[in-house]
Amino acid sequence: MNDATTAGDHAAFAARVARLDPDAPVLVRDGRLWAALPFGALAVRDAGEHWEPLEGVHRAGDLAAGAGAPRPAAAWRGRLPQRPWTTVETVPAADVADIDRKAAAALRERRGHGVGDRRLRDAMLDHVALSVEHGGATWSVEVRLVAALCRMGFLADDPVRVLSAGRRVGLAATYGAVWDRDRGLPLL
Repeated sequence: MNDATTAGDHAAFAARVARLDPDAPVLVRDGRLWAALPFGALAVRDAGEHWEPLEGVHRAGDLAAGAGAPRPAAAWRGRLPQRPWTTVETVPAADVADIDRKAAAALRERRGHGVGDRRLRDAMLDHVALSVEHGGATWSVEVRLVAALCRMGFLADDPVRVLSAGRRVGLAATYGAVWDRDRGLPLL
């Protein structure tokens, strides 16, 4: 993640999360902003020194508007990817953007053809877009992570890093990272 962050970048982070789901929880803890995105991914951005809201769990819409008081951080029930975050592969940003474009086009093309839109969307998000082998393990990157990276505006021209943290997989780009969600626990 980029260390040269600004207050405007953080406001944009909160606004993007709120656009996807104004009720989405955003955890502010240890200098990072974590957001639970509505399609099963976590987005994270370093808060840096320029802007840091009160630690705790915020409602995305409130955080974007600069309003509301946070609940205690203990209100966040999901597990965050623990350090160290290991880079297992790098992928050109253009390839990641192409995966996102193709997945979105496939979804638009198939809507209304007898399959429920939500089931179709969920199946598309579960699709493995990339498989990376490293250190005797295979890391499967689902379309949901690619979509999350792109919807959050994290993608730029720099290569995208495929990350691992234990059994979890993530993608890190210029302006932030996204991780698969720990599906064992609800977030709130």
